[in-house]
Amino acid sequence: MTTIYLKSSFDEPSDSVKEAAARGEVTIVAQAELTADILRTHKGLVTDNQLDQNAMLAMKDAIAAFLDAGGRWFFNGHFVRSLVDGVAQYRPIADPKRADFDLFPINPHPLLEGIDLKMLETNKGVAGFYGRGCNPLPEGAVAINGLGAANVPVDWVWARPKGGRIFSHAGNDLGSMGLEWKLAPELTRRIIAWTNGGACFNPWPVAPASPADDLPLRPLESYGGMRMSSRTGRRIVAPSSGTYYNIRSLEGPRYTEIFDVICAPEQLADILRPDDVLWVPCRTSANRLIAQKTTILRHLQSGGTVVALGESRSDLWLPAIKFTGTPTNWWWWLDPSADLGVKVTDAAAEHPLMRDIGDKVATWHLHGWFVPPEGATVLACDGEGRAILYEDAVSTPGRMIISSLDPMFHHGSHFMPATTRFLDRFVPNLKAYLNV
Repeated sequence: MTTIYLKSSFDEPSDSVKEAAARGEVTIVAQAELTADILRTHKGLVTDNQLDQNAMLAMKDAIAAFLDAGGRWFFNGHFVRSLVDGVAQYRPIADPKRADFDLFPINPHPLLEGIDLKMLETNKGVAGFYGRGCNPLPEGAVAINGLGAANVPVDWVWARPKGGRIFSHAGNDLGSMGLEWKLAPELTRRIIAWTNGGACFNPWPVAPASPADDLPLRPLESYGGMRMSSRTGRRIVAPSSGTYYNIRSLEGPRYTEIFDVICAPEQLADILRPDDVLWVPCRTSANRLIAQKTTILRHLQSGGTVVALGESRSDLWLPAIKFTGTPTNWWWWLDPSADLGVKVTDAAAEHPLMRDIGDKVATWHLHGWFVPPEGATVLACDGEGRAILYEDAVSTPGRMIISSLDPMFHHGSHFMPATTRFLDRFVPNLKAYLNV
């Protein structure tokens, strides 16, 4: 028995994971193919930030059985569904400052032995990638690393009373940290080794060091789950891929009221009506939308509207999209004189969708650019004058609003307040513009 590396995203796993698979240390399993039987025949599980927690919730009993049998789960990200009894919902640090992202050891763990935490604390000088809060400590869990003076337990390990262990890393994937120091391959190797039964606390600490009693965390948010609506008239339909950031953006209190339907992508064929607005959130796994390509095209041919935000590879499942991805510079703002160059166009100044959205509001970082068809309305451009947000009402009988910006990912991750400010304007503008 080996470890499952659960592939939840469209992109291929890292070279380190594929090399481990070639050595027989890990089995790469697409999340759509995961079953209770497959899980039961493995002793380890590694999941990443794009984990479909809705699908995993349906396997809660199988996960419990896997852990009861002594399985180990390395969990990256935010718990926002009750996947394991005893593990509470993620909570971010309230009103964080830079010092709140300083990373400190609490009870050093063998998985990180010999690694200077300062090499993991920032990414190109930017803090917050490692973590911005915590999955609260279960009873009996041991905090490994903490954030800020209060030692918010961003990393912990839990030996469940009924068996099995969970290593929780409440941030971007640990196997992607330390890029400047080329630590990512080694971290990935250690994660897989741990899930395969590698070194953990032994003996289990009797009186481990603890975080502060009163942690500076934001109150819990309520996430209402999937929902349907049979109301007449135009609706906003949002397919959720079940990632923690989709769940917070679609179900969290700030924006959830605008979404009439929140469903799985696989349900769209039975749900979409010609008048509906299909809003595809940022970083929805492209493979799930490629499978719905015919349904989405039929929606456009019937006069429907599609809103497709960044990092979902709309060029693979929408017509007339010409997209070029670019490396992301997320550290540009560390230079006070720097300017990413994002500009709202002259056409946008008169466009209802862009009301109160200026250059600054549309600026955080870039993932790529488009060549819109002739007749489309470009609303925002990068520093080279290339489109990053546009409306296409010419390619089909319907309407497409396309962007490479990814505000819902960052809002859903409690990361980069600029993206929330953008959504605070874009969401009501869209609703008013499309008369929903």
